Amino acid sequence: MRVLVVGSTNWKNYNEVMRNMTLEIEDIAVKDLEDKKIVFVHTGLRGAENMVTEYLGKVEKFPRQKGYSVKEELYRVKLEGSHLQKATADYDMITSGIDHAIVFFKQGDKRAEYCVRILKEFNIPTLVAKEV
Repeated sequence: MRVLVVGSTNWKNYNEVMRNMTLEIEDIAVKDLEDKKIVFVHTGLRGAENMVTEYLGKVEKFPRQKGYSVKEELYRVKLEGSHLQKATADYDMITSGIDHAIVFFKQGDKRAEYCVRILKEFNIPTLVAKEV
């Protein structure tokens, strides 16, 4: 099971990251009893995506108690370049075999909006957490 995590770079609410990541792991455990490996895919950029690494380090025992192995896969993107190049990198990440997605969205974040649209286009189940 590959779970994409996309988030606004100015996201500050770590508790919301913890809550939604935990809910997603529990939801996967209930819906997909066969697949015992969860890979969280993200860029590791500042903000919400950087918090994923911290979360996984703190709660690594929780998924194991449910019988899951949890890993993370950092998807490398170039920070320089045009918006089109960055959008293409996000598109490539989304189409790399993602089964579920979590988007930590802060109002006005064009990248998060774009990712939600693409995820919807590919019918990838997506949990959207909004910070106001």
